[in-house]
Formats: sequence, C-alpha cells, structure tokens
Amino acid sequence: MEMNKFLILFIFFSLSIMIIILNIQDSKNIQKLEGNLLYYYINDDNSKVQNVLKKILSLDEDIYKRDYEIIKYWDYIDNQMILHENVAPDGLPTTNTHAFVVLGYQLNDDGSLREEAKGRCDVAYESAKKYPNSKIYLTGGGTAKNNPNVTEAGQMRDYLVNVKGLEKNRIITEEKSMDTIQNVKNTIIQLYEDNITTITVITSDYHIRRGNILFKGVSMIMAETLKKTPINIIQNAVWKTGKPTEGKLFEGYALASILNVSLTINQVLKTLIKRSGDILNYFRY
Repeated sequence: MEMNKFLILFIFFSLSIMIIILNIQDSKNIQKLEGNLLYYYINDDNSKVQNVLKKILSLDEDIYKRDYEIIKYWDYIDNQMILHENVAPDGLPTTNTHAFVVLGYQLNDDGSLREEAKGRCDVAYESAKKYPNSKIYLTGGGTAKNNPNVTEAGQMRDYLVNVKGLEKNRIITEEKSMDTIQNVKNTIIQLYEDNITTITVITSDYHIRRGNILFKGVSMIMAETLKKTPINIIQNAVWKTGKPTEGKLFEGYALASILNVSLTINQVLKTLIKRSGDILNYFRY
C-alpha cells in the first residue's frame, strides 16, 4: 500500500516537472516566434507574418489573439491613420472615462520647456476645451541637465495651468519616466487605477505612431495581468513639426522591448540595411 502511494506521488511529481519543462519550452518558442513576427512586419513580409501568427496560435491561443491585435493595429497606424493637427477630432467619447495622454519632451538644460513641448501642450489645451469631461495625463520625468528639481510633466502642468488657464484638477502627472517606453508603462498603470477606458495620445506628428503602438501593446499586456479589458486607443492629436515619421524600425524595436523579445543579430543587421534610407531621412531633420 505504501509502495503504491509512493508510486502515485512519483508519477504525479514527474508529470508536473514535465509540464513545467514543456511550458518553459513553449514560452521560449513563442518569444522566438514573436521576434520573427516583428522582424517580418518591419520588413514588409506579410505572408511570413501570417505564417508566424499561425505557429503562435498552435502554441497559445491567448498570445495569438494579443499579437494578432497588435499587428492589426500596427498596420492601421502605419497605413490608414489620419493625423489630426492642433486639436482632437470630433466624435471622441464625452464621458469622464476618456482621457488625453500627452507625451513629454526633453527639457532645456535649465529646466524650461522647449517649443515642441509647448506645442504638444497647446494641442492638449485645445483638446481639453473641446472635451471638458476628459482628464489630461502628462508624462515625463526629470531630463534637465542643470535643474534636478523639475520634470517634463511638472513643467507642462505649470504651462497648461499658469499660461493657458486649464483647470489644475483635470491634470494628472507621471513624473518618473525617462523615455517613451517608461512614459507608456507608468501611465497605463495610473489609467487602469482611475478606470479610464479610452485614451487619445497627444504628441508630435513624427512620434505619434510609435506612441500609439506602444500604448496598444502595453495596454493589452497589462489587461492580461489585471484580468481587465484593454484600454482602447482612439484617434490622435498632434503638434505639427513636418519631421518624417520615425518608421517601422523604431516602432518595432519599441514593441520588442515591451514584449520582452529580441531579434537575432542577423535580423538586426538585415533590417538596418533595408531601413537605412528611413533612418537617414529621419535624422536629417
């Protein structure tokens, strides 16, 4: 009898270990596939994108659904999304579950706002007037070389309140992030805590696509963790600079960071060569 109990426990333990190992292997396989997925999309190989999605589906249906939605949205913002300059477009939700998220911009060395940051704030102000029930989330940490006492979000808040006349109680600041990925991750947490269901991102014209795809990806990942519905990213409002878009390369590398996947060295080199024109065009301005 004791031997039978021991045998049953041994079999149960062995099966548990096997399941854990298989799950780890599947997880590594999916991460590799997701790296391939980003690589093929960046390089416009749609047939291989679809093939990789099918392979992901065979391993994990939930991750497939998430990745499918991200790729679908990525295609939309790259090929169909219309940019709305100076103010948010008509038709956005008018309830207090909608918010505008303004991405920060590098401060001057003394801590003052650069003109591009003021431009983003001007767009936020006009959008806030148009949608008086929407909160405004400002994001960005301390990026002034000679003034550690100020942050991008704090300086944008002061500009909106003291210069533009926006009500202070409508503004929420996120003051720890040092780049766009941190902007998004830190703000998404606050948005979920505040029961925001839809957002419109405000930033510069060249930056909006990367900002939107990051919010889409982080929202979906966070929704899985919190067991909630993903926050819906709808429309946009941009400050016009005339600068070329950052392009699929920057968008894809940003997505790779939040999905915790990486491209192979060979893929990186091939992508840099193929997208070299986009990179040079962007940095010319």
